[in-house]
Amino acid sequence: MGYITTADMLEELGEDRLLQLTDDDRTGAINTRVVEAACESATATFESYARTRYSLPVPATFLVKKICRQLARYELELRRATSEEKIISLQKSYYTPNLNLLKDIQAGKAALDIPAATETAIHPASPDKVLRPDDGALRPASSRGDFSREKLIRY
Repeated sequence: MGYITTADMLEELGEDRLLQLTDDDRTGAINTRVVEAACESATATFESYARTRYSLPVPATFLVKKICRQLARYELELRRATSEEKIISLQKSYYTPNLNLLKDIQAGKAALDIPAATETAIHPASPDKVLRPDDGALRPASSRGDFSREKLIRY
């Protein structure tokens, strides 16, 4: 299951640019196989990092789709890059920032725009102590009594 489609890439790039990037045979039509392959590659890259913290598939939220669209765009634009300068520019614009974000997500330094409770409930090994106290029960922080009046006075 992918997080983005050809329609998403049309929105990202526009019809003219998508045609330029995919019409290898000069038929005048967008080659959807090429677009779908880029979308699948982007999804695979995304999931290879996300699977360490989230149960897959994750919801196709704004951030998830943005990351995948940018990775797919990199793949499509790379097909037409004619110089090393262009390749480096593409990497700086589309690939490296998204890969760094994925690495941060994997390391727990960043999170997807998925509620933490969802991540914790589905993936209980999460170190999220706000939602997952030592006894493993999921409950609001206010019901745990971490900040009782006595504890606050003694502080």
